[in-house]
Amino acid sequence: MSDKFYPVSVKQLLHIILKEYDKSQSIFGIPRELFFNPTMNKKLLVEQFNQTIDSPIGVAAGPHSQMAQNIIAAWLMGARYIELKTIQTLDELEVSKPCIDMQDEGYNCEWSQELKIKESFNEYLNAWVIIHILNHKFGYRAEAGTIFNMSVGYNLEGILKDNVQWFFNKMNDCTDELHQKINEIKVLYPEITKIKIPAQISNNITLSTMHGCPANEIESIAGYLLNEKKLHTYVKLNPTLLGPEKLREILNKTLGFKTEVPDIAFEHDLKYPDALNIIKSLQETAKNKNLQFGLKLTNTLESVNNKSVFGEQVDMMYMSGRALHPVSIHVAQKLQQEFNGNLQLSFSAGADAFNISEILSCGFKTVTVCSDILKPGGYMRMNQYVDELLKALESNKANTIPEYIKSNASIEDLKKASLINIEKYSKKVLNLKHYKREYIQSPDIKTNRELGYFDCIAAPCKDTCATNQDIPDYMYYTSANQFGKAYEVILKTNPFPSITGMVCDHLCQNKCTRINYDESLLIREVKRFISEQDEVKPDTASKNNIKVAVIGAGPSGLSCAYYLALAGFSVEVFEANSKAGGMIQYAIPGFRLTNEAIEKDFKRVADLGVEIHYNTKVDKTKFELLKETFNYLFIGVGAPVSAPIELEGIESKGVIDSLTFLFKAKKNEKTGIGKNVIIIGGGNTAMDAARTAYRLVGNEGKVTIVYRRTINEMPADQGEIKAVLEEGMEIMELTAPEKIINENGEVKALLCNKMKSGEKDSSGRQKPIKIEDSEFEIPCDTIIPAIGQSLDIDFIQNELLKANTENYKTQIENIFIGGDALRGAATAIKAIGDGRKAAEQIIFKAEIDFKIRKPKNGKNFSKKELMLKRAIRKYAPEVKELEITDRKNFKLISETLDSVKAIEEAGRCLQCDEICNICTTVCPNFANYSYEIEPVKIQLQKAIVDEKGDISITNDGFFEISQKYQILNIANFCNECGNCNTFCPTNSAPYKEKPKVYLTKSSFEKATGGFYVEESITGTKIIHKNLTNQESLLETDDVYIYSSSKAIVQLNKIDFKIIDVQFINHAREIHLHQASQMSILLKGIKNLVFE
Repeated sequence: MSDKFYPVSVKQLLHIILKEYDKSQSIFGIPRELFFNPTMNKKLLVEQFNQTIDSPIGVAAGPHSQMAQNIIAAWLMGARYIELKTIQTLDELEVSKPCIDMQDEGYNCEWSQELKIKESFNEYLNAWVIIHILNHKFGYRAEAGTIFNMSVGYNLEGILKDNVQWFFNKMNDCTDELHQKINEIKVLYPEITKIKIPAQISNNITLSTMHGCPANEIESIAGYLLNEKKLHTYVKLNPTLLGPEKLREILNKTLGFKTEVPDIAFEHDLKYPDALNIIKSLQETAKNKNLQFGLKLTNTLESVNNKSVFGEQVDMMYMSGRALHPVSIHVAQKLQQEFNGNLQLSFSAGADAFNISEILSCGFKTVTVCSDILKPGGYMRMNQYVDELLKALESNKANTIPEYIKSNASIEDLKKASLINIEKYSKKVLNLKHYKREYIQSPDIKTNRELGYFDCIAAPCKDTCATNQDIPDYMYYTSANQFGKAYEVILKTNPFPSITGMVCDHLCQNKCTRINYDESLLIREVKRFISEQDEVKPDTASKNNIKVAVIGAGPSGLSCAYYLALAGFSVEVFEANSKAGGMIQYAIPGFRLTNEAIEKDFKRVADLGVEIHYNTKVDKTKFELLKETFNYLFIGVGAPVSAPIELEGIESKGVIDSLTFLFKAKKNEKTGIGKNVIIIGGGNTAMDAARTAYRLVGNEGKVTIVYRRTINEMPADQGEIKAVLEEGMEIMELTAPEKIINENGEVKALLCNKMKSGEKDSSGRQKPIKIEDSEFEIPCDTIIPAIGQSLDIDFIQNELLKANTENYKTQIENIFIGGDALRGAATAIKAIGDGRKAAEQIIFKAEIDFKIRKPKNGKNFSKKELMLKRAIRKYAPEVKELEITDRKNFKLISETLDSVKAIEEAGRCLQCDEICNICTTVCPNFANYSYEIEPVKIQLQKAIVDEKGDISITNDGFFEISQKYQILNIANFCNECGNCNTFCPTNSAPYKEKPKVYLTKSSFEKATGGFYVEESITGTKIIHKNLTNQESLLETDDVYIYSSSKAIVQLNKIDFKIIDVQFINHAREIHLHQASQMSILLKGIKNLVFE
């Protein structure tokens, strides 16, 4: 792999653009429907540097303004203020990779351009030329309405160097280079000779200085740019201007982010008084030179590298995105107030579609974006910026942005209006949910699924679901108002949608790709809605006279019984209690799950003729009888015993078993708790116990949870943890119980130790380490340990129950196991999934041909439709819940979505099982390329030479491509920044795993491995090389010709059968798997243009 850019020529890039547009009405995968049309959006015209530009929106100096294709894509989407990537005299620096982490708030560890200065200029000129061509081709205004804003750094000495001076001169007048470009590409676009393309690319600049640059140095550089270079000049300032106290108050306390901003960041950055002096001085200089001076707010925020993304050699990383937004707004508000609204400002800090209007209402001349469009959707997100801005203008009855500013403040003076708006917004932004870190665990859609060379499309929600629900399918049917079909899809893998629609831990939602757009789909809530629609009856097989006994009528046992009954088995269930359901029936509180939901789901099992024997405990004698009587057994007993905790004083009065407590509370019996309750533990049972106790201790009571690790390491459902906090309970993290203190045998307090986080243990969590001499007491009268649950199986030896989750077979023939009996205490959805999968194993073992049919796939999305869905951010509807003040009871907390909300919410599904393409949108350089092929299954052959020299051809397995959409990596455009790794819902990254294709021969020759394509009279040849070998596949009109160091093979183009083979270099055997892969790539990359 290589982390270097290999730019392509302007001719090659334009050819790629025009070829794709003519074929599919898209450019770099962005559909034409999303392109910004300035003639239709004249309300957005603004003045900047004495020029009229089509929109105040732009891209910040960074990864979106480094390569020509990046700048062109941004322009297509409405960016008209292009802050070019910062250049500096030191243009051969090594940048640590990966260098970008946009999981939530953004971080990076790269600064200036990764190209040499002359290469950077060439990219900027290529973009400048092609933008003017596309402006002409699309029939927009005669002027391109675009500003290229230079960005230079980082000190005066460097700026005065010859290479930077050369750059200034060329950006001011590139007549010769421009004519050369025009002559090079007029064969592709002859009308270029009629287009007026200015030879001056830029007359304005933003100064970017190093952290720690002295105040006088900043003033000297800016003064030089104004006085000597006669450039309209902005100076980029740092968020540290707020000072440590204010900045940390906003970032860490109000917003809740854990970013550590070191003292040194404030010590070596520009101080506020110095900034005021510089601004005043430079304003005067600019005025005397009849130039414009302003500020760029803000730079990224220096912070300590505490993430595993960047290398250990990286001490500091630089924060951007939503966490920076409120901080930078406050910097702007403070400065603008200081200067009575007379500052000319450009803004860049967490801008997105939902705040662009309010940012501009504050009087910023331009707003540039970076972090937001590094997330899924990429450049396409900018279409919504324009839509939201136009909506804001329309709602304020404004025809221009200045009119909008004044209308928003209800005042006619533009400067005063801007001041009013920024004052108002600076207060508002601190209370907006969008800018707060409210999650328990960091969002992360990475899964354990392999990425692979081909066929990488899969919905991560489905992969994560213990029952492997076809979530995209039932979302689709719900959105299409086909609720019956949605119900069928759910029942195919989960017989209990009413229960799981209320209490599933919905890990699927933690892996929903919408997390990286706005927020997860409300998958559980849509399921709950569907579960309340008219019941559907799945097809059942005729009786097969095979008998199965199920031990335990919990979720695992009943799930197994349901699917076996559907397949025609005679099923009897043996349950020790008087009701079915196990923990679902007896422990889950009524404010989370209704009896009606339980009864509805379990009736579905009974309706299939499953016989349940209640009050029937299975002992050794009974177990032996079942083995003799039934063909198969399934063990699905739960974990009904609380795990013991070893604490001195555990026998004290006031220590209550967690399950006993929950069982009694569910039956409305007296529980024996007092008014000051401590729960020990961090799992779902602990949360249920805490929330139940909260409802029983009265208004004067208190419930506290003690947990020895951190909150984000709690195994409980994150929604339950949030509910605990919302209801006012305290979670004391990193607190370990040591001893129960009693008086006269009754609980008086819990003695605890403070802990600290150590190295990660086998669970992947940090091991808690006791802090010496940190003991303290927590007064209480009730302690409920809830540290886990144990099995209660005494009818068989434990070692005979050993099984795995692939076949669910125990060590005894025809006896299967699942749920808590297999895993230990786990969630209901895992038990349900185990039950179904074990049933499938029994069906297979019994050689019964039965599969549950699901509705015929009604989805017929085009690629364009699927990509357009990925351009829009839309938040989920609010789920109606009881007010916090009305929670001291056992009423059901949440309501079911109504049909309008359910349909709308299901429509937010991105249908990730149809297409993914996340990597193509998060790469700012378009290095990850999506291509389309017809799925194929090829019977491969191999050729072998025997001792006599005779060649035999035999079959050699299959090569199959099952998906229509595939991904490759264009090496020329990839600098291995790592952004695609963050968002790829597999265990790897496209730039590491996908075929790496080079567009230029020179770059291919420098590479250690990859693919390149050559055109000749004989046909199209794809060449592949690695460290040890080179091979090629030539496609002629009639055949494929595969050449390697072992043989030259002619292949039939239709079925890939060997026509002829010539062995070379004494080889005696040739396989064609690599040739088959190359044939697929050759089909897929025909829309690309090679040098």
